[in-house]
Amino acid sequence: MTRTTRSLAALGALVLGTALVGSACSKKRADSASPEGLPAIPVTIWTAKTELFLEHEPLIAGKESKMAAHVTALETFKPLLEGVVTLRVRMESGDVRTGEASGPANPGIFRPNVKPGSAGKCQLEVEVRSAKLTDRFSAGPCEVFRDEAAARAAASEEKAAGGIAFLKEQQWKTDFATVLVAERDAQESVEASGKIVPVAGREARLAAPASGRVAFGETVPVPGLEVRKGQLLAWIAPRLAPGSDRSSLEAEMRISDAERVTAEAQLARTERLLADDAIPKRSFEEARARAAVASARASSAAARLAQYDASASGDTGAALRGRFEIRSPLDGTLVSAGAAPGETVEEGAPLFTVIDTARVWLETRVSESDLGRLEGVRSAWFTVEGEVASRDAGRLVSFGRVVDPATRTVPVLFEVANPDGRLRIGQAARAHLATGPAVKALAIPESAVLDDGGKPVAFVHVSGEAFERRVLRLGVSARGWAQVLDGLAAGERVVTKGAYEIKLAAASGAIPSSGHVH
Repeated sequence: MTRTTRSLAALGALVLGTALVGSACSKKRADSASPEGLPAIPVTIWTAKTELFLEHEPLIAGKESKMAAHVTALETFKPLLEGVVTLRVRMESGDVRTGEASGPANPGIFRPNVKPGSAGKCQLEVEVRSAKLTDRFSAGPCEVFRDEAAARAAASEEKAAGGIAFLKEQQWKTDFATVLVAERDAQESVEASGKIVPVAGREARLAAPASGRVAFGETVPVPGLEVRKGQLLAWIAPRLAPGSDRSSLEAEMRISDAERVTAEAQLARTERLLADDAIPKRSFEEARARAAVASARASSAAARLAQYDASASGDTGAALRGRFEIRSPLDGTLVSAGAAPGETVEEGAPLFTVIDTARVWLETRVSESDLGRLEGVRSAWFTVEGEVASRDAGRLVSFGRVVDPATRTVPVLFEVANPDGRLRIGQAARAHLATGPAVKALAIPESAVLDDGGKPVAFVHVSGEAFERRVLRLGVSARGWAQVLDGLAAGERVVTKGAYEIKLAAASGAIPSSGHVH
């Protein structure tokens, strides 16, 4: 079987599975319908926090009406698993009848059944109370019928709902979400690839100033460590010249010390002669210089011998008296450490890289063919690998004036604030450079748009378990939002997650099974 054949077979199985799920749930609802066969009345209400999908039997005076309140928390689009749902039938006469469910009969489904009194016009109210969610709903006008015949006559006048069935149980078990269709900023742009790079002058690459052994202080410099300007990262204990041993070092120290003593004696004698005007002052200055040089050589020889002894005995503190200190030249993050404590390195070997990541550059590469559209560009937005939400690209730093002969692109740099450090150096990015001003337009998330037979479509959540497929005419895209020129109206709810599953449900030919109370 070819890959295409297997894919088609898998798609067919998934469509069939979706149809069977819908059929099974429809059968469950039919089995639990009222003996009279009266269709349930569906009501769907959205607030900022909650979706209430209420199915109830027609209200008949003196008879308990079954209720099924499906409560979805819009923060997660998952069912409410605990709490109290209270339903009130408020008559025009002032009489109020109440039903209450102190917990869900099934996950997300509460049954606050109610028994109305007399017939007449009424208002339906629902209240949800839980530790995580509290909300109130006005479920609209209602009517309490005097008997079943009156309810049946009214039901026959109602038009059955149509559309694509995707039940609450299916929505809750999949990755599902919707968003309101509303006006948002739309802006024409040019798309470009990019990457995150350090700001010029805010990256330091530290190398060994001399050959020697590496030692760390109390804080071990590991990648990811936040460092301050001037912070000590390591020491380098200079390595002795090849062939040096203790005997030669001790001999050198003694010779240098003897030269120092001789030079200091000569300085004292010329100082007395100068006082007696027996020699010119220049002779005294020369003697003082020779004494200073001899003293320095003696100190150096003594230090080399002490360093040798300390290294031989393992006394690191003494061995580092003639050390070179490696300090960070800026505030930032240590992104690489190229040496281990005790390791011997050569002069010029790379040791540390420190980068200030509080601000970074977005380096984009713009195609030569798009340059004419970008003259005067000042703003952009971008996304990086692993993220969906777009970011503002910040301040324009430079617009390249030389076309790369290999890629036929021009670099455009933006400076981006990165206080949380989530943007990482070298991270790939997809950028959009604005080519015109932002305008208000009807827009939906790009994730809500599916390709269906070469046409852009979206699925609208028209009621609790019913959806409609809409063919769209799109305009420009900006910051993850697509402008809608035709196909949707403000205030509708469009599916942003789970649209593909609804598309499969549409292919199964199932219709909403509302009209029966669970």
